[in-house]
Amino acid sequence: MGVFNKLRVVLVCLILGPMSQAIAQIPTYNVFNDTNVVLNFQTLDPARGTWKDQKLNAHSQITLNMYSGNPTGKIRIATPNHGYNEYQVGAGGIYRLTWSDQKQMWDVRATQQANAITAAKPMERSNPASPGQGALPYRLGDSTLVSWKGKWYNATVIQTGSNKVKIHYDGYDSNWDEWVDGTRIRYR
Repeated sequence: MGVFNKLRVVLVCLILGPMSQAIAQIPTYNVFNDTNVVLNFQTLDPARGTWKDQKLNAHSQITLNMYSGNPTGKIRIATPNHGYNEYQVGAGGIYRLTWSDQKQMWDVRATQQANAITAAKPMERSNPASPGQGALPYRLGDSTLVSWKGKWYNATVIQTGSNKVKIHYDGYDSNWDEWVDGTRIRYR
């Protein structure tokens, strides 16, 4: 082999070597559709900062990349009349998209976790809780009463945060969904 060809081989190894290592180090996670229907959901990689539409056939699995190199990302899935529920996911995890009859909404469940995340965690999307309030005992799908302008209305918990819960007023459009603290909510 001539000097020129040896130099070309060295250059190719120098260029492709780091690229192949970088590609191999991209964190990934798997999502499994544990239902009999085609599911549409969205993923967020912190590097992009935007949601990407995903489609998953019944009883199928997809491997998703976290191109930012960050070992955490998010999944969100919409439930009619309830808006989106967001879940934090971690690299190396396996997550199942399921329908919860109890909650009457789509849910994400972790079946295997790696790295820093220990379970698929619902994420609060907006209206962070006020400091000094304690954690609320409500879970997704709980039937509640919520005080609004002095009257109590039937509502369902659709997201949980550390000090507030997001509720959907039963029988009302999702435009009325809101985050409430412990002073405005009670069990039915």
